[in-house]
Amino acid sequence: MKIKTAVLINSLRSGGAEKVVSVILNELAIEYSDKIELICLEKNNFYEIDKRIKITYLSDFTGKESGIKKLLYLPIFAWRLKKYIKRNNISLVQSHIFRANYVNILAKLLGGLYKIQIVIPGLVSFYKNEKLVGKINLFLIRHLYKRADLIICKSKGMLIDMQELFNFKNKSIVINNPYDIEKIERLSQEVVDDFRFESDKIYLVSVGRLESFKKQEEIIKALSYLNSNIQLLLIGEGEKREFLENIVNNLGLKDRVHFLGKKANPFKYLNKCNIYILSSCDGEGFPNVIVEAMICGLPVVSTDCKSGPREILAPNTDVTFQVKSGVEWAEYGCLVPVGGVAEIKEAVEKLLADDILRNKYIQKGKERAKDFSLDKIIAKYKEVLGL
Repeated sequence: MKIKTAVLINSLRSGGAEKVVSVILNELAIEYSDKIELICLEKNNFYEIDKRIKITYLSDFTGKESGIKKLLYLPIFAWRLKKYIKRNNISLVQSHIFRANYVNILAKLLGGLYKIQIVIPGLVSFYKNEKLVGKINLFLIRHLYKRADLIICKSKGMLIDMQELFNFKNKSIVINNPYDIEKIERLSQEVVDDFRFESDKIYLVSVGRLESFKKQEEIIKALSYLNSNIQLLLIGEGEKREFLENIVNNLGLKDRVHFLGKKANPFKYLNKCNIYILSSCDGEGFPNVIVEAMICGLPVVSTDCKSGPREILAPNTDVTFQVKSGVEWAEYGCLVPVGGVAEIKEAVEKLLADDILRNKYIQKGKERAKDFSLDKIIAKYKEVLGL
């Protein structure tokens, strides 16, 4: 009887963890489509999976259900997962994202006979500020994660953050996110036909959900102090769009800030921009967009939020350190304080004024991105999955 491995995730909606799962599975499909499959809690597909990979959905949920319903369904999903695992002779389940991780461990507690690996998508401490929802998640993490056979964090900062809270004794390792560099470079060359880039304008760009912790308003505020020929592209959607649009209108920037919405191929826009900016405040785990911007040839300005940016841009420094004032011109990019509107302005102005510095970061960024190439990271996933 054929032994199989399954990857479990909430869904394939637009998001960093979902993108990583799609990249991993599409690469593994080349050799291991008969040994690995995907299980989703709900059907909300944005990313495409190689047709050779079998996909099973544990419900007809779309992801729009209330948080309470999703919470109440955890044991139901776990029971369905346990039965599916037994019926299909699955020996290992690697889950990604918090809810899928809970379901994975609960299924084993219900009698599932298989190995459990859980991949942490972001900082666990993020839940400390989330009131009741945060308390529920921290309770589940505290009591469930210690039962996993292996915990995989996407950055050293995430691992440190988790262990400071819980000090789990089970095996934990770090595997960074993988990037298909050739594919990203190819996609970056596609034609942009829904936005006009003007030759006399300079373009800043930021990609990500329009949510509170992303703090895109800091970039907008910095833009208001920059030369009027500098424009900003915001790629992504979210609940804070109207809030951000109001700030843009209040600052008189309507002609300089462009909300492009969610894009299946953001790389072709990145390729035509001048500087990438990440403005998150509460930590990023391991921000895909920084590496993707590097691959597309952009110098990066990022807030030094907890976990992620420093590890990518200043890997030879203390990952727990955070710059509190001024601009840190790190080895592979520029780090500014969280909420540092003045520092974002300063960094952008210096990069635009100094061709040597800007070109140095473009070249150094491309070299740094190779450390997260598909072959290097997929080899680590093959090892832990036993492929």
